[in-house]
Amino acid sequence: MTVVEAIKQILRRNPNARILACAPSNSAADVIASRLSELLEPDALFRFYAPSRERGSVPVRLLPYTFINSANLFSHPSLDTVKAFRVVVSTCVSSAFASGIGVGRGHFSHVFIDEAAQATEPEAMVVVKNVSNASTKLILAGDPKQLRPIVQSAVANELGFNISYLERLMDCNAYHGSYNGSSG
Repeated sequence: MTVVEAIKQILRRNPNARILACAPSNSAADVIASRLSELLEPDALFRFYAPSRERGSVPVRLLPYTFINSANLFSHPSLDTVKAFRVVVSTCVSSAFASGIGVGRGHFSHVFIDEAAQATEPEAMVVVKNVSNASTKLILAGDPKQLRPIVQSAVANELGFNISYLERLMDCNAYHGSYNGSSG
């Protein structure tokens, strides 16, 4: 709810804002899109799904916010149409579609990663590296004391892939009171 409220406030205050909202899972991305659909029309909000997603698994209320191609698969509209949306919602990994179709880094003024403590660092980096530049405001939301990323591979766990980008940032000195030599 906090992420949705933050998005609402940005949209109200900045008519030029372009927002990408991501989550590590489709269910979490659907929650964001569902709540935003209560205030945004289909020409302002786009919920991107991977082409492999089955239509029956998508909440019916979100279908008007999607794009179905001529092969009857989820897809994306033209580059110009995608760039005109005020808000695009996808999973972290699926957000790569934006750069894949030519949306330049920095197009989105704000990038949200909800449930960031559950996203693996590579999932978060798909979002950060593909769509962000120095002027993009990146907002990570989540509780690192709750669920961590689910990683099935023992090797990947051993290499630290079970630690989220949010957790790694929270381990930085800036969050421990010792930044720039100060203490406490």
